[in-house]
Amino acid sequence: MPVWRPLRFILTICAVFGFLSRGAGQTTHISGVVNTYHQVIEIFPSKSCLRVANPAGLSINKMVMVLQMKGASISTANNSSFGDTTSLNGAGFYEVGTICYIIGDSIFLFHDLLHNYDVNEKVQLVQFAEYYSANVIDTVKAQPWDSAAGTGGVIAIYADQDITLTKPIWADSSGYLGGAYLQSSGVCSNIAPATGYAYTGSNNNPQSGAYKGEGVTNPAINQTGGRGAPANGGGGGNNHNNSGGGGANLSAGGIGGGNSSSLGCATTIRGLGGKALDNWQGAKIFAGGGAGAGHSNNGFSSVHGGRGGGIIFLWANQLNGNNEYISARGANGGSSLSDGAGGGGAGGTIIMNVASYNGNAIIRADGGQGGNSADGGTTGRCYGGGGGGSGGVVYFSGATPVVTVSIAGGNAGVESGRDPGCAAAQAAGAGSTGVINPNYTFRRSTNPAGYCHLLLPVGLIYFRATAFQQSALLNWETDDPAELQSFIVEKKNSAGDWVYLHTLTVINNRNKYSYSDLFPSKGYNYYRLRMIEKNGSTSYSPIRQSWCSGGEEGLDIYPNPASGEISIRGSFDPAYPVQVTDITGRVILEKRISSTPFQLSLPGLPAGLYLIRYRNFSKKLMIR
Repeated sequence: MPVWRPLRFILTICAVFGFLSRGAGQTTHISGVVNTYHQVIEIFPSKSCLRVANPAGLSINKMVMVLQMKGASISTANNSSFGDTTSLNGAGFYEVGTICYIIGDSIFLFHDLLHNYDVNEKVQLVQFAEYYSANVIDTVKAQPWDSAAGTGGVIAIYADQDITLTKPIWADSSGYLGGAYLQSSGVCSNIAPATGYAYTGSNNNPQSGAYKGEGVTNPAINQTGGRGAPANGGGGGNNHNNSGGGGANLSAGGIGGGNSSSLGCATTIRGLGGKALDNWQGAKIFAGGGAGAGHSNNGFSSVHGGRGGGIIFLWANQLNGNNEYISARGANGGSSLSDGAGGGGAGGTIIMNVASYNGNAIIRADGGQGGNSADGGTTGRCYGGGGGGSGGVVYFSGATPVVTVSIAGGNAGVESGRDPGCAAAQAAGAGSTGVINPNYTFRRSTNPAGYCHLLLPVGLIYFRATAFQQSALLNWETDDPAELQSFIVEKKNSAGDWVYLHTLTVINNRNKYSYSDLFPSKGYNYYRLRMIEKNGSTSYSPIRQSWCSGGEEGLDIYPNPASGEISIRGSFDPAYPVQVTDITGRVILEKRISSTPFQLSLPGLPAGLYLIRYRNFSKKLMIR
């Protein structure tokens, strides 16, 4: 159970440790798995608190995605309605939040949760990878979805400035599992064929119905095999040697090919394609559904169903595409030799919360192709290929940009080597084309949570500080500017006191604001916002810190801007003077310094820009 602490204790700890920035404003080279994944085991909605199985890697002030992977209810009738979604329940609900505090395995968010999540249905917490500027130098990958652990299948990246692709961002085959291959005994019966829609997939003596693909529901053990499609998962081919159906996302998967033999076991009972899901007007997102496996007794090849594509969420001011891939395709189904083939997995989901695009990027969420079926020229025995997976979904925060976007349904598997004496071919079906959804707003709460409301004032969605070219860049966003009058930017000085930097007047229809501290001190710089509401009340933002490596070597001054007195630090030779000059170079004050820090009293100077000079070094000084 979580250990509860009074809010005063939380505030004290946060004040001691502060809030980390995203680094020194430099480009970070990224590759491999960049996210961390955490199984949610308990939720306390009133406190916006989620307990996780393992909190290692989670950090205060980092963005996270909460996502429920399972939970849909389906029809279990032994007819063609098997697998129809009767209610999605919490399956597919997601939101983006920010961690305000961590106590043991309890993770507190700044804002109330938007949805009710069911931790028994695979809820995971995915921590964003956050950067100032990110350069993909080798393939960035999703940790594949692990159904047992209830984690994986997601890539989530935030960059203050840009994401540059020199290699792909890749979530192909990272979504829901395809039906597993299992070799059946050769028993079949044309007199009492396996015409049902659900069987126990693990029973291979014989396997009456091959394994279904995985999706947003969890069928009972005695429903894991057979041609019925469980929500967006594809159905498995039935006995004998029928092929699996393709997986689905918001579009339907293709039907598997059927047995069209004229001799022996000849009943056509093919796997049905996965069924299209409803995104609830964008409130729900899904990984691609896994495809059904083909029925097999010869065992010449693995006829598994293809996995679905994963989920990708990219958030940046600009994407530099360089003709590289952002990909969440479904996998191809397993091809067969004288057996049923596997279906193709569905394309996944890609959210592009990007303001501008530089150059082309190839964004694709295609469905996987159904497995091909080679009949081998066997007399009177013919089998169809696997069904294609549906295309996935691509969301854009604005209009669809001028980039390459592909959401094609997977092709149906091809049957080859047919004997002319077979009955009419029972061809597989292709997956349906996916969906492009422009002008999309991703889901996040703006209602401050009870346990963290004093850490984040009402209306403040985020407040960030990052270092950039020897400056500190502050960015923040409010959800209701109409209630606010002004923001006052404050900075902590060397004595630990908060000093005034700048005032920004709030504009009623403007949500985002920024300010640059052009004169940060060497080392850590601490900032906060004083928020003045129209009713006169005052509140404060969280404290943010930004690291400055220092400007010119050997010279550091604080505070800056200043009035009256400054502190000078560095290594000085008293043989050389430290000078204060105006911008024309006129010397106003000159001192020789032998040890630091040195307190230098300034004469009464008009407000404006001056220079502090020592030997070949100089630094700007702002007098206010």
